[in-house]
This record gives sequence, C-alpha cells and structure tokens, in this order.
Amino acid sequence: MMKILVIDDQIGMRKSLGILLRKEGFHAEEAENGKQAISCFEKGPYDLVITDMKMSPGTGLDVLYYVKERYPKTDVIIMTGYGTVDSAVLAMKMGAFDYISKPFKNEEILHRVRKSINHLETAKELSSLTNSVTTERSKFPILGNSAAIREIVAIMHRISNLDMSILITGETGTGKSLIAKTIHSISTRTDKPFISVNCASVPENLLESELFGHEKGAFTGALLERKGLFEAAEGGSILLDEIGSMPFPMQAKLLDVLQDRTVRRIGSNKSKAVNARVIAATNTNLVNAIDNGSFRSDLYYRLKVAHIHVPPLRDHSEDIPFLAKHFLESIRKDLNNTGFQFAPEALDFLQHYQFPGNVRELANAISGVAAVAANDIISVQDLALVLTSSLFEVPAPIPSEIDTHPNSLEEWEKELIVESIKKNASNLTKVCSELRIGRTTLWRKMKKYNIQ
Repeated sequence: MMKILVIDDQIGMRKSLGILLRKEGFHAEEAENGKQAISCFEKGPYDLVITDMKMSPGTGLDVLYYVKERYPKTDVIIMTGYGTVDSAVLAMKMGAFDYISKPFKNEEILHRVRKSINHLETAKELSSLTNSVTTERSKFPILGNSAAIREIVAIMHRISNLDMSILITGETGTGKSLIAKTIHSISTRTDKPFISVNCASVPENLLESELFGHEKGAFTGALLERKGLFEAAEGGSILLDEIGSMPFPMQAKLLDVLQDRTVRRIGSNKSKAVNARVIAATNTNLVNAIDNGSFRSDLYYRLKVAHIHVPPLRDHSEDIPFLAKHFLESIRKDLNNTGFQFAPEALDFLQHYQFPGNVRELANAISGVAAVAANDIISVQDLALVLTSSLFEVPAPIPSEIDTHPNSLEEWEKELIVESIKKNASNLTKVCSELRIGRTTLWRKMKKYNIQ
C-alpha cells in the first residue's frame, strides 16, 4: 500500500485530502507544517509527499530539500497557490515530481498520485532488472525456457537497436511491460529514459497534455509550461501501455507524431523534434477494434512495424515449474528462508492449472502461498487455497492415492472429495473431519459434482 504524507497548514485542505486518499485505498498521514513533517519522517520514510508551498515553520521548499537529500526515492508533489508560481518553478528544478495549483478537483490530484505510483513502480522494476543483469541471457530471468519464449527473446535481440516502433500484444499478465523494459535495457538507448504511461488510466482531457506537454496559460490551471512524456523520453523509449484504450481523437495526433517525429505542446504554434522510440502494448484485439471503428488502421500499421505476441501461460505451461521456482527463490531471499520448496505434486499441479491471470497470477500465487503454507514444503492444498476462493476454507491433507493430473481446480477438488469418501467408507463425519469443512459445505460440493 502506498504511504503518503499530506502537509498543509490549512486544516480543511489537509483533512479533506487525507480522507480522499484513504478512501482510494492509500495509507495517508497528515502534518501541519514542514517541522511536523520532519518529525513524521523520523518514524519512517514515505512513498509520496504532497505538500503546500507556503507554510510556517518549514515551507514546501524546505520539505522538498529535506526529502530529496535524505529520501531521494520519495516523490514530492507541490501544491501551489496564488503568487507562488515562481517557487513552483524552483521546486521542479530542485527535483519535485509534479505540481498542482489550488483549487483543484479530486480527479486531478488522484491522477498525479497515480502517475507517482507508475513512476515508483517503474523505477523499482528497472532497478531489479538492472541488478539481475550479469550476462545477456540473465537479462531474461523470468520469461521461461520454452521454444515460444526463446523465439520472443531472439526477436527482442534482433529489434532492440533498430529505430522502429514496436507493438506488443498478449493477454493481461503475460509480461508485456517487462518485455518493453527489457528491449530498452538491452538497446543502445539504455542510458536514456524509459517512460511508461497507461493510456487507460489517464483521463481523456489530460492525455494530450500528458503526452505532448503544454505552454503556460494554455488552459485554466496551466500556470507553468510543462514538457510532455515524449519530450521527457528524449533519446530513450516511451511505452504506451493499453494503447487500445486511447481515445479516437488522440490516435490521429499520435499518428502525426510517429510520422513527423515532432510534438506540439498545447497552446504552442511551434513543433519540436523528438527522438523517442515508441513501444505500444495492448491486451485488446486491435484488428477487431479497427473493424468496429474504435481504432485507426493507419495507426495500427504504423505501430506494428515490429510485432511481438506474448502467448498466454497455458500455451507454454512447460515454463511454469521454471517460473515458479524462480519466484520462490526471490521470496526465499526476501524472507531469509532457505527451506521453502515445492512438493513434487505441487509443481505438477501448477503445471496443469490454467492461470487465467498468466505469469502475474503465478507470481502473486507464489507470494501468497509463502504466507499460508503450513510448513516449508509447499503442498497442492497450500496452492489451491491462494489460487481460488471456491476451495476448502482450511488446508486438508492430500490423499496419496491420487496420482492423476486434474486439468482444473474443480477436478482436483472433486477427486479429493471422492477419495476421502472411499477412504472413510462413506462416513461423512470422518470426511468432514479429514477435509476440515462443515457438513453443509460437503453436501453442497457433493451436489455440485454429482457425487453419490
């Protein structure tokens, strides 16, 4: 959960912003001024600071200087009021992540918070990726070893240094963003910025400014000129995630950028040359989107100069044991627990599960199982508990007689009940005790699977 510190000497603004952030699921704390904020930091760091500019004692600039000196990974958003525009310019030069002018709408501040989340996550992922790189092959540590994945890796090598747009397609959770970051990291652009923007998460009225920037006074609230993400990615790469969600009018403007290699800020009559390699990613079928009129065919072909399709995990299930062990090894290091390992039947079970959430679901499942596993040997039952809420409420022992490979969790659950009934000679009281479920739950599941 993102940890945010709100600093404002106006109690109404401070309290309302804290309530808004907590309502959105963030951990938000409050401070009245810069001096109080420093006391808060002494208890531990924050992911994001949202601070007013004019306060006493301790101004917004004082807070920014303190945070950037001691907690450089913490983002700072400056709230500016009338007469503090010059200070906002200075704050941006000092390393502020963003600014917002008062009064503002809830969606505007939440948009900036989401930008910070994306910025922090990207920085963490890139840091993790960079630390794992010791050889060319080690740059692809979590993709897999199947023929399909080896072909993707080969394509990534071939296109990494070619100056062309790239379209990455695939279901949610297949690793499209990771592939985009990896292409950037192995290219000659690696020492330049990698900027990511989720086209589905930015409000339509803000997307143009976000991508192309704006001039001072271009619209209400544009107190400062701001470069867009294309300019920020100069010399590097920009990932347009969920490109299929981009509003139709914006698609034409993006097409112009791709064709002319220039951007024009909102409110400006001058175009600026940009050199940023565009990588687009989507889980949408863009061909169908073209047919129904929601996506431009000319933009599709301009983006699809190079194309990588990432198959769902179920289509390269031979990678699942490799990936599961990789994720578990990371957890072992984090928890300083070298004992964690999979029972053989647990890996077998994982390989036969469909994983609708793909690699992301697998990674989350391995993280979750570390919290619920009864001991260091991870069992099928441990995995089942984190992969579905429809299974038994409490882990149950797995009968040794089961040696088949169910194709789904429901098949596994049915076999578990049948085997327990056989083992206990149809004594349902003993079955409930062994499976650790109530009689009502057992009857419901027997009816569901037509077990006599």
